[in-house]
Amino acid sequence: MAHKEPIDASGVAEPAPSEITEDDSPLDLLLAHDEESMSLLALWLKENATTFAPVVIQAARQKPGLSPEASCAVLDAMFKKAPADDETMMKLMSECLRVITSRITASIDAEAMGDDHRHDDPLVGPAVAVVAAGRRSNLSEAAVNCLAKQGLGGALVLVRAFDSVRDTLKLYVVRRLKPAVVWDLGENEVASLANSVSKLAESLEGKQNAAALKFLAALAPNEHSSSAEINPTDPIETGEYVFHASWGTGNVLKVSDETITIDFGCYGKRTLLRKLATLRHAV
Repeated sequence: MAHKEPIDASGVAEPAPSEITEDDSPLDLLLAHDEESMSLLALWLKENATTFAPVVIQAARQKPGLSPEASCAVLDAMFKKAPADDETMMKLMSECLRVITSRITASIDAEAMGDDHRHDDPLVGPAVAVVAAGRRSNLSEAAVNCLAKQGLGGALVLVRAFDSVRDTLKLYVVRRLKPAVVWDLGENEVASLANSVSKLAESLEGKQNAAALKFLAALAPNEHSSSAEINPTDPIETGEYVFHASWGTGNVLKVSDETITIDFGCYGKRTLLRKLATLRHAV
């Protein structure tokens, strides 16, 4: 709910109010998108940390429902101080994540119609922060379960959050996330996740290691990618990700006219002859 900044005698706008007034309905703030309303909402959520849950649920049931920006603010407040019992917390978290990922998915779909494929919707960062900030395993796993069901938007949040969460939650992500959905995000996201999962597999044994390697195999480019092979004379930059049929995704460490050194995670660092190596671009 936007406030008009009053003008003083000098013609300079005075600062916007820093506290909630009687005109600021919490329900209106929860439906709003603008920055000023989000600042007021954060203040209201802080002042009503243990009692805001029913109001948020009421706003979610109204049309048009919680705004994505308000959903981020609610999640942030939830993880700072729990407003209710675990069951209510999970309902709030699931609803907020659903709203956020729906907006992210729409953003990705819009990018697919143009030339921009960076997936830089401003809500991705706050959603990633929520996943990474989980302090209780049951809430963290509930968040992963919810995101894994939310199509491209949920998958993108999980991919971006992967390196920021504990290893046990990384394995939980591997067991819930569908590789085919990750591929729909594009080869940049596939390469990033495959490299991270490869490193995770190094620290795992037995069934856990097998689960990570199975996920890596499902990300193999021969099942999903139509990228052309890299010719021995094609330019390759250090830091670039490439695919190898046997070792999966690797990060290019060093390149010369004759050889290329690549870090394949759990498969180690390998120096290959460029004229013999069969590689595909991941970026």
